[in-house]
Amino acid sequence: MILGVYLERKPESGGAYQYCLAMLKVLSKMKSEKLEVIAFCTYAEWKKVTEPLNIQTEIVKKTFLQKMIHYSAEKLLPVRIYRKRCSMFHPLSKSQKRLKIDYCLYPCGDKISFMLETPAIVTVFDLMHRYLSEFPEISNPKVYRSRERSYTNIAKYANIILVDSEVGKQQMLECYAAYGATQNKVKVLPFIAPDYVYESVGKNKYARPDVFDNYIFYPAQFWLHKNHRSLLQAIAELKQEGIRINVVFCGSGKNAYKEVEKYIHDEKLDEQVKVLGYVSNEEMVALYQYARALVMPTFGGPTNIPQLEAFALGCPVATSGIFGIPEQVDGAAMLFEPSDVNAIKACVRKLWTDDKLCEELREKGYEKSQKWGPDQFQAKLQKIIEEIDVQD
Repeated sequence: MILGVYLERKPESGGAYQYCLAMLKVLSKMKSEKLEVIAFCTYAEWKKVTEPLNIQTEIVKKTFLQKMIHYSAEKLLPVRIYRKRCSMFHPLSKSQKRLKIDYCLYPCGDKISFMLETPAIVTVFDLMHRYLSEFPEISNPKVYRSRERSYTNIAKYANIILVDSEVGKQQMLECYAAYGATQNKVKVLPFIAPDYVYESVGKNKYARPDVFDNYIFYPAQFWLHKNHRSLLQAIAELKQEGIRINVVFCGSGKNAYKEVEKYIHDEKLDEQVKVLGYVSNEEMVALYQYARALVMPTFGGPTNIPQLEAFALGCPVATSGIFGIPEQVDGAAMLFEPSDVNAIKACVRKLWTDDKLCEELREKGYEKSQKWGPDQFQAKLQKIIEEIDVQD
């Protein structure tokens, strides 16, 4: 089989970019006489990643004219007709045909996956627009329509849909069975942490971050559904009870950041909360290594990657017990209802005061990271691809 992999995301995409990196490294190990891998990249910087992995790389950029044709055709033509015409003008389609690609893997659910005729394997990260309608960044009509169009067409045209959990699979079937999502088409491939995390395991700790000596850590962009406010409210109430808890956030100062900043100031938490903005891979690892615990009160799912990072790096975890997260953490983390500030407060208090509990969670998390990591991810992905090859 000749397998293409489509790479469009840039480093500033964060988790999506890191997922592509992890997928690439696994695919480079899977190459064999039976499996050839070719990367299709939309910008040349990807070569710095693909070439050390000995993955053949094609740069596919649309000219201005091609962009105009693509934009016009996408707006005017039904998808089924566009798919039949795309090889006439789309450089990715032309390259796939020239190189005789059997399947193309789209790690980030890119909409181009259903616009081209080449059989597609598509990752769907989440369907939260269907399940978190109370948050404007998700329920925004424009965002909703765009996501709905993409997932409807992925359900219809993708040959394989990769999801993060059994809950993710159930949600895909629940929402899009009528459009073509089937039990056989939807495959569970749980997330793994970024590659730089696993490369740090077993090595000496990085230098201590220039933050607090002891702190709770929460790395997340300041979207409302990430629920920084409830964690801060728990910290404020604990302060009133005489328990001072330090918190470190990292995430760019946008989205709902101003609201979070105002709450910190209004509750006089300025000396207890530090917001770092963007941090390097090395800084991220160090922040986990020295943290008292990761506390992640997100409303989003089905699963999330920070707890996997924390498990691998020996950081105790407390997180939302929603969607597929209980399945993901599998008893290796404290769970709470993210809308219940008292529940969050109780978890934070225990983590801050109970050394034995932290050590138990640290050990359970490490055991969990041994049971599911890059090797297991590779074996599961390889099995999925081999099953496709057998069916063909």
